[in-house]
Amino acid sequence: MLVRMRASAINPSDLIPVTGAYRHRTALPFVPGYDGVGVVADVGPGVDPAMLGRRVLPLGSAGNWSTWKALPAEWCIDVPDDIADEQAAMAYINPLTARLMVQALSPKPGARIGMTAGASSIGRMLIRLLHAAGALPLAIVRSERSRHALRGEPVEIIEESRPLPSLDAGLDAVGGLAGARLAAAIEPAGVLLHYGLLSGRPLTGALLEKAKASVRMFRLRDWVHASPRSDFRAAMAEAFGDIRTGLSASPVAAAYPLSAFQDALLHNARPDRRGKILLRL
Repeated sequence: MLVRMRASAINPSDLIPVTGAYRHRTALPFVPGYDGVGVVADVGPGVDPAMLGRRVLPLGSAGNWSTWKALPAEWCIDVPDDIADEQAAMAYINPLTARLMVQALSPKPGARIGMTAGASSIGRMLIRLLHAAGALPLAIVRSERSRHALRGEPVEIIEESRPLPSLDAGLDAVGGLAGARLAAAIEPAGVLLHYGLLSGRPLTGALLEKAKASVRMFRLRDWVHASPRSDFRAAMAEAFGDIRTGLSASPVAAAYPLSAFQDALLHNARPDRRGKILLRL
């Protein structure tokens, strides 16, 4: 399948190879981009010609920061007509991760779920999804900017410097001391889902060793590549539904042409950024 790309989002996972981290794992040349939307421009043998002209998400591999992407047809997810290109370009990594992690926690009504990085794009999705499931999300914040970003969200906010209350489960995107502290606050029967290392530090230390909760790593790639395609498509249908209802919709701060990707990366790094940065392809 050959897809003519229309738009792609910039995500933290895209920036890992861009910054040179894990260079020993990255074979060059390498094109970043795991999120994105495009139109099927050509199909190979055995692929239904009716796919031509359809809007799809070309998933399962990097390479979406490009004008064209070739990939197997099984990795192309149809985009519903009522999902605009902007939201479709951000429909995979954050909405699907948030949906799957909330399903993995399966919180009971009234369960207290703590989280780090609650003011991030995926953090706000998790807050809304947890609230919709009847849980009580609690966001640990370290700055007034984060507190301001969570204004209006259905979440309890607690300063990082304050003691944490007893929690039923947790979601950690930070690692390091913040993640370990969150794990230590969870009841013995609870679970911490660890899905990011924004601090750049592993989830280790004395606090983590004292934690009684179960600590599990969640990697979207692992789930996607291990699941049957039917389950993957069903999960994406749920993610599109969350976007449709506003639970996982994301604001767009700016869109840049691919030729101006350096300006896009600079904007993405700005501390005052409000929303995702898109590359128009």
